[in-house]
Amino acid sequence: MIYEIHLYVPKAKHLSPKMIDWLYENGQGQSPEWHWPVRKIRQKALARHMLRLDPSLVPIQAPGGDVELHYPDERIGLVMYIHDRGVIVFFPYMAYSIYSRVVLGICYTYIRFLYDAAGFWSFDPQLNVISYADDFVSIEDTAALMDQMLPKQLQG
Repeated sequence: MIYEIHLYVPKAKHLSPKMIDWLYENGQGQSPEWHWPVRKIRQKALARHMLRLDPSLVPIQAPGGDVELHYPDERIGLVMYIHDRGVIVFFPYMAYSIYSRVVLGICYTYIRFLYDAAGFWSFDPQLNVISYADDFVSIEDTAALMDQMLPKQLQG
């Protein structure tokens, strides 16, 4: 089971629930640029920027000019998928462990770097939370959700 956090650079200096709804409804379409509430991303340039932060990341070419950056330790299971409108951070659901806090700490280090360097806001669809800069509280909220949800996911 995979947890995901979406990152976008809003055009209007903020990200709202209506903007997120629009992205989910129209994000795969070919809407005119002025309709988009988030900026277009140069995938390879952003990947190079992330590799300057963490040269151990493993870049992989994805379809359509997108780029995946894999954390070098496969046991961590962390992947950043950079597409033309943002980044999706994927990592496995984990519960009840220090290991989960380590993985979340790595994820939120990348998220905070992207916020500071380029103005990325994050959207956590599992918590339904939009944030302009994630911090320790977000890490703990995510960890608490994983502790709560993982047993339910395994049963169903």
